[in-house]
Amino acid sequence: MSASPPPPHIPGLVHIQPLGSGGYADVYLYEQQSPRMNVAVKVLKRDGLTPAIRRQFVEEANTMAQLADHPYIVQVFRSEQTTDGGAYLVMKYYPPPNLAVRARKDRLSVEEVLRTGIQLASAVETAHRAGIIHRDIKPANVLVSQYGAPGLTDFGIAGRAIAHDDHDDDVGVSVPWSPPEVLYGQSNGDVRSDVYSLAATLWHLLVGRSPFEQPGGDNSAYALMPRIRATPVPPTGRADVPLSLERLLAHGMAKKPEARPQSALEFARGLQAIEQEQRFPRTPLVVLDESGTHVVAEPADAGAEEDSDRTMIKAPTSVSAQSPVSTPSATSTTTPTIVHPAEDAPRTISGGMLLGVVGGLILLLAAALIWAVAFRGGGSTPDPKPSPSLIEQSGGGEPILDLPEQPALDGQSIAGGVSFSWNYAGVREGDFYRLRMAPSEAELADAVVTTVKEVPHRVEAAAGTTVCAQIAVSRAQGATGPYSAAKCLRAQ
Repeated sequence: MSASPPPPHIPGLVHIQPLGSGGYADVYLYEQQSPRMNVAVKVLKRDGLTPAIRRQFVEEANTMAQLADHPYIVQVFRSEQTTDGGAYLVMKYYPPPNLAVRARKDRLSVEEVLRTGIQLASAVETAHRAGIIHRDIKPANVLVSQYGAPGLTDFGIAGRAIAHDDHDDDVGVSVPWSPPEVLYGQSNGDVRSDVYSLAATLWHLLVGRSPFEQPGGDNSAYALMPRIRATPVPPTGRADVPLSLERLLAHGMAKKPEARPQSALEFARGLQAIEQEQRFPRTPLVVLDESGTHVVAEPADAGAEEDSDRTMIKAPTSVSAQSPVSTPSATSTTTPTIVHPAEDAPRTISGGMLLGVVGGLILLLAAALIWAVAFRGGGSTPDPKPSPSLIEQSGGGEPILDLPEQPALDGQSIAGGVSFSWNYAGVREGDFYRLRMAPSEAELADAVVTTVKEVPHRVEAAAGTTVCAQIAVSRAQGATGPYSAAKCLRAQ
């Protein structure tokens, strides 16, 4: 191995020490003389330099300069050439360690991971609105300021060469945090691939390793890629990580891009909802709108949107409800078949949780009886099955929610994976499905719960791989019915 070249002489800067080295550039700590402050200088290597890499280095400078005002993106001060023609960037200095080093030593708290995730999602969403895809989000590319704020860096080098030239393989990807469609050449990366990498990065911060890395096993790129493509996202294994966060991370790392949150903003809203659920301090979103204006989006705005990590399904036939009975003391609603959670209630609903009825009035026995009469259609012939939002009184006087029945799960082995399907005759407006998968039936109880967008649900898996699944139905109010019997299939 040849020794690293000496740092370049840059007028107005005094070299202090090296900071790190990557595939295409070295990073040094310099002291700027006027005004006096420390800066990081990224110098493009000469060895193996191609026109594509040089072009991407210039584009990285332009990209980061375009986003320089964002509080969670590393600021670039200038880009110039050394006296011998070498290219370099002068950037804001962030003291070590980066998040990859931190996570290796100590797992980050759930609160810090949520806060960091929302801040990074702010940066990624702003970049996306400017037409910029990062394509290399990972813990090592997240620096931390002396005040604890994250700084996303390394824009452009890893992914933009692919966007310019589909046949140029000089610039690669970081396999452990990259989505299947990028690893297998089905996409050069888009908004949803950045969402995947962001979710994988947060999983890494919670566990101390990438999601599909196996401690003590073969974690080469060759071994990782099939796992990333076919293996369900493993749980973090931390007792303090709420199920809602496990679900959101699995949602963000869905195998198919269309099954993930469709924007960094949507993913961030899910993180904000979990903050609210856990009663953590609220972290605002800071984004750049299309006009170039900074917009601070408060977490309270998230309550007005639908759950980003929940798939809603429509009933095969419309559900018609009778007009609600009006009373002077109760507010009528236009959709009596759906009971929405209170604004301050968590937007992410854990399996099996029974949510209370919205509003203090509806908790009263009289109001509950009025709703029941309305839902049963007064004197009309009663429906053999209860209305989806019917609320009855238990023997102790506490309201209970109508629980869905157990669905029937089926499936078949297909080339390149397995396909699960289910038949649930009692589907109603506002219902959604919860799916859990694991390599064996014994592991299903501890499997991460995800949601699905379509039936049947295809799972990519290597030939001979076993995939087991269970499905349950949840009501809009949060009541979840029993899971189906397990179905295990072996991929062809």
